[in-house]
Amino acid sequence: MAPHELEGEWLAALPTQKKMLFLASLSHELTIAGRSSYKPQTEELEKPSRLRRINEIQHRVASCLCQLITGQMSFEKSIAHWVLQQDDEEFADLLSWSWEHAKERTAKWDQAAG
Repeated sequence: MAPHELEGEWLAALPTQKKMLFLASLSHELTIAGRSSYKPQTEELEKPSRLRRINEIQHRVASCLCQLITGQMSFEKSIAHWVLQQDDEEFADLLSWSWEHAKERTAKWDQAAG
């Protein structure tokens, strides 16, 4: 099984509250990843296509989160594919960083609540 498939299974196996927490955290981490598209110290974009790709992934993450909140059928397994299955190595590393930080944050919040 490919790494993104394993992560999709991991996400799907979480209780709904933890899924929502993870997706909210991933959403936050993706906004941080999007900042890598900015030209330093300006309002300009250095990598507009990267920002657009992150925005499209962010759109899917937010949609999945909304579906979970409203009790609709969700597509959380495919979120791992959208985030982690990237051809560009630099972009893949950036999104893997976002995924891992979201997992760490979710685990910390879970420990604090427990």
